[in-house]
Amino acid sequence: MKAQISLAALAVALSAAPSFAEDQSEDTVIVTGVRAPSLLERLPATLDVIDRAELDLKNHNTLVEALSATPGLAVVQSGPAGSTASVFVRGSNSKHILALYDGIRLNDVSASNGAFNFGSDLVGDAGRIELVRGPLSSLYGSDAVGGVINILPRRAPESGSELYGEASVGAFNTYHVLIGGGVRDGRLNLAATAEYQESDGYDVTPDRISTRTGDPDPSQFTVLSANGGFAFNDVLSLEALIRHRESEVDFDTFSGGPTGFQRADDPDLRSEDSQTLWSLGLVYARPAQNFESRLRAGRLEMSLESFNDGAATDAYDGARDFVQWSNVWTPDSRPALIDPVISFGVDFQDEEAQSDTAFNAPLSVSEDLWSAYAAVQAGLTARFDVTGSIRLDDYEAFGDQTTYNLGAVYRLDALNTRLRASYGTSFKAPSLSERFSSSAFVAANPDLQPEEGETFEIGFDSALDLAGREDALRFGAVWYDSAIEDLIEYVYDGALFIGQNRNVGEADLQGYEAFAEWTPIDHASVRVDYTHTDATNASTGAPLLRRPEDSWAVTGTWRPIEITSLSATWRSVGARTDVTYDDAGFYVSGSGAVPSFETVDLTGVLDVRDRLQLVLGVRNLFDETYEPVAGFAGAPRAVTLGLRVRP
Repeated sequence: MKAQISLAALAVALSAAPSFAEDQSEDTVIVTGVRAPSLLERLPATLDVIDRAELDLKNHNTLVEALSATPGLAVVQSGPAGSTASVFVRGSNSKHILALYDGIRLNDVSASNGAFNFGSDLVGDAGRIELVRGPLSSLYGSDAVGGVINILPRRAPESGSELYGEASVGAFNTYHVLIGGGVRDGRLNLAATAEYQESDGYDVTPDRISTRTGDPDPSQFTVLSANGGFAFNDVLSLEALIRHRESEVDFDTFSGGPTGFQRADDPDLRSEDSQTLWSLGLVYARPAQNFESRLRAGRLEMSLESFNDGAATDAYDGARDFVQWSNVWTPDSRPALIDPVISFGVDFQDEEAQSDTAFNAPLSVSEDLWSAYAAVQAGLTARFDVTGSIRLDDYEAFGDQTTYNLGAVYRLDALNTRLRASYGTSFKAPSLSERFSSSAFVAANPDLQPEEGETFEIGFDSALDLAGREDALRFGAVWYDSAIEDLIEYVYDGALFIGQNRNVGEADLQGYEAFAEWTPIDHASVRVDYTHTDATNASTGAPLLRRPEDSWAVTGTWRPIEITSLSATWRSVGARTDVTYDDAGFYVSGSGAVPSFETVDLTGVLDVRDRLQLVLGVRNLFDETYEPVAGFAGAPRAVTLGLRVRP
């Protein structure tokens, strides 16, 4: 039966096609790769772009939905929207992924391992999302070991004003509302978005577990954001950004049921997660001299609280003050260099974390960081581009950390093929909690050192003309080999009855990613992605948890008539290991086998009037029963109907 469903899903998806063809053309301009605008075809990194058109076409409201079908990413969420979600890029841990908003670091300084919770965010204010697979510590510092996910906000229109919005209702009594707009008038520009979503959710304890009661786990989101600027004259302007996000979600327990030691429903547990970001800056631009300098400062505040029957049980609060001075210079081509791009700058951070939890001693600690970076990209010939970057981070606690990246792209014009290779080093600084938290079973270790990584990758992409259509078939592949040393792990001393975080772990990460995309006609195409990941503990050879060895995605769009667009995505997530629980809810294994699963999502958009669209979406079309995280049920079939007003 499962094979029949797979074939049916594939047939549905093949009748549609993806938006990747337009989004990632050779003319696509990327800002994340070298911290400066650069053509995608010149970058040696593996980079994906999810633009606003794709988010709207696929009706993606949450960050998890937007990231889930991206090749090379394993996105796992322990429950409905709002629940904790981790993103594993090329087998690396979720704490090894750097999340940015308009280039500003989002990773949670108060979290136990400093990771960003991808499950708490909506994307209504996102103009596009850029995803780099591979290390970029040489540009962004700590956390950019496995990759970087940069959310770039919606901006004011090029001229005049615009207004957009949408409202939808769906399964589990889910309501979503978005309203926003922008204006550009003379020297002033401004854009703002307000977004709200609430849902009754579903019971995240799987049907198979006997302690399940059917109690749903509701969630609620609110996101307010604005950005803009004012030009004092032709060379100097002011820019500002502010964003506030709140989310709330119920969750279930691992210490419940008749025995008190089972995975079970609990209607009294919930968490509240909030984040506030603001920045203010000056931009000095000399177009005639191909130079721009930006100085901005701001603050990120984050808070996470857990409650049991209304009483607070755990509280984590963090803040990061920052100053960024960044510069971009694109000098005229010289005989030895073609279209050079040079970026450089200095960053400062002051981080502080506070926590008050049920089992750890209260924590209040802070740390400063200075860093400097530089990146250069240039063509040595008309077909050969090189890119290099280097960064020095100076931490108050453990001193200097230097990282670098080197890469090259060579274009075989006769074969319409691009070859690329890169090598990079990276690091993950130990979090304040990992160094200074203590309890009856954990001793603080302020001498922890950074986790360090290195990655080599080589790949190609090519295009063929078919049936008289230029570049009708695109295909490519990339192979990578990564190692991460000095991983921080908890080591327990049985003689002293206490443990400590120490730099003792090592991970080996290898794999390859391949894609093929066919565009038979102007308004239809199909893309197939395959990802193979071999992520192991280098000391034991055991596979790392929650990393599927094999995964597939077939995605597409089709516009049968001018006023209608259809999209389909079929995903197959392979078998993996996880912490498992039996059908009574008892713990079974720390590395048990979890079966593969498949899902199909469909979306249809109908232009009712000039700017008014009717949107119909179906998640998990065949109502697949699966556990993205062992012991947590995946979402059942969900139908959504909405109206959208386009800009």
